[in-house]
Amino acid sequence: MPAPATADSGAAQARILPGITGQSRRKMRVPTPSLLGTFEFKIYYVICVVTIANMIYTMYQASSPKRPEYAEYKDELSEGWMFGRKIDLSDGQWDTFRSHLPAFAGVMFLYVALNWIFRLVVVRRVYSDFLASPTKVRGILPTLWLPFLFATVFTIGLSGVSSVFILAIAGGNYLLAKRLGGQKWAPAVFWAYNMAVLFTNEYYKGYEFGQMSQSLAWLDEWRGVLRRWDITFNITMLRMVSFAMDYHWRVRQESETSIQQIDALVANPKSDKERVENSCFAQDYCFANYWAYLLYPPLYLTGPIITFNNFISQMRYPSPSVSVKYTVLYGIRLLASALLMELILHTVYCVAISKWGHWETFSVYEISLFGYMRLSFIWLKLLIIWRFARFWAMADGLDTAENMRRCMSNNYSLQQFWRDWHCSYNKWIVRYVYIPLGGRKTSMWNTFVVFTFVALWHDLTMRLLQWAWIIALLFLPEGLATWYFNRPRWTRKPYFRLLCSLGGTVNIVAMMIANLVGFGDEGVDKMLAKVFSREGFVFLAVVYVTLNMYLQVIFEWREYEYRKEYAAANKDTSTQQQWEMTDTAPSAPAVGHTRGSSDSPTLVKRQQRAG
Repeated sequence: MPAPATADSGAAQARILPGITGQSRRKMRVPTPSLLGTFEFKIYYVICVVTIANMIYTMYQASSPKRPEYAEYKDELSEGWMFGRKIDLSDGQWDTFRSHLPAFAGVMFLYVALNWIFRLVVVRRVYSDFLASPTKVRGILPTLWLPFLFATVFTIGLSGVSSVFILAIAGGNYLLAKRLGGQKWAPAVFWAYNMAVLFTNEYYKGYEFGQMSQSLAWLDEWRGVLRRWDITFNITMLRMVSFAMDYHWRVRQESETSIQQIDALVANPKSDKERVENSCFAQDYCFANYWAYLLYPPLYLTGPIITFNNFISQMRYPSPSVSVKYTVLYGIRLLASALLMELILHTVYCVAISKWGHWETFSVYEISLFGYMRLSFIWLKLLIIWRFARFWAMADGLDTAENMRRCMSNNYSLQQFWRDWHCSYNKWIVRYVYIPLGGRKTSMWNTFVVFTFVALWHDLTMRLLQWAWIIALLFLPEGLATWYFNRPRWTRKPYFRLLCSLGGTVNIVAMMIANLVGFGDEGVDKMLAKVFSREGFVFLAVVYVTLNMYLQVIFEWREYEYRKEYAAANKDTSTQQQWEMTDTAPSAPAVGHTRGSSDSPTLVKRQQRAG
């Protein structure tokens, strides 16, 4: 079980409660002097600018209609609206999202508008007691009545009569949670049920009434807009597990401390961590709240993923981090990302060329750039889809995790990469898989279990399993390097950051290969074979040197971010007295953080003791 936390809401006594983790004990260090203005880094800037400009020009030229290869893949392209060029919409997922974007936006606008009217007119007038004292209402919350009804209609519109299957599967999970929650072996049952759902959904392709009885076959004509509802149901499965486990931990907590102490944690959560880990009232784990949570319209199809505890907490106490100004700025950023995607797909036909897969006439440099752009396209595609969903959730007053916290090209550590790629999923994995299986104590085999689940959850294919095991294996050398080089004898050396870049460059190349294997197209083996041939040896050597210089800039940028974090921590005198500041070396191996960053050093609060 996940371990220790204070169960006492400010009281002196600290207790161990299931489902709650303790405070991080990492310490903050003094930042290093900036190197951004030094002569060394000015050389790096020039090299990076020239290299990136050359990359853009080369990819544009390689996608030119004047190239002989263009005639072979042009049928994959569609009519565009920029520069008189065609647009590459050969990625099915992006094409579907892009073509249905106006409808999605219209439905989300309708939902958000209706929900705000409902809150202002109905909740404010009829449930004024709830607004004055949110903890007085337990069970289905007034702020969830309209989401419950809208989500039901929304799901029926999307899935038609297949909504019966969704109700049956969700209902089965709910009954298991309510009957078995608190028992030692309950998590195994929850997981067995939900994994069985994934496999049967895939095997029966969403089920058909005609398979059950020919007399019911006519119902299959009424399966809604999203006929294959099972394709997106994997996201719902994560919410089902979240509800079951959060309720299970709530029941376990009741056997270890008083109900009053558990309920005292519900009021006025001070952080996202408290919203996630502190249990709700026992009455909050009802079917109406559960159903509204599973089918919450902005997040239903794509996420980001939010835990049940966090969702109910925000419906009771809205997050102060969501404001009109921040939401509008976020919408502008979303629009800018979408325009960037349109620009890329009009100028670089990386998806169509990758699907075509004939690399004989392309140079090693061009092939490598198309591989890089293929991964960049996947990153930007998912960023836009997730930001679109998160934007509408924020417009509705719900704060969720930013799934893509960093650009794909701004990562050099495997651990950081997976922490920042699909961030909400990573947090879900940590809470419901990694920590219950032992966390760091069993990290060696735990990592393989986690990535096996990640592969099966994405798709039941051998290629994704191979990808998962490659990723898990890559964690081993990074972990060993972290353990060996994170010592004063190395971290205090002036060349430590050079060691970091040497390891980080290997990581970048390894991650690109692994992700091309997992998410690339059928011709990826030919692509990699040509890149790593004798012809590509000199090219790889140049790439390795260039990436080392690029990583020096990234390291220093991370340190710049950390300086701002450190300065902010010192502005508040009271906060400064609570936080420990040390000048110890950062937890930065040859493949990890170099001299610290906004990711690794954590502010450590000294627990306040009453009395």
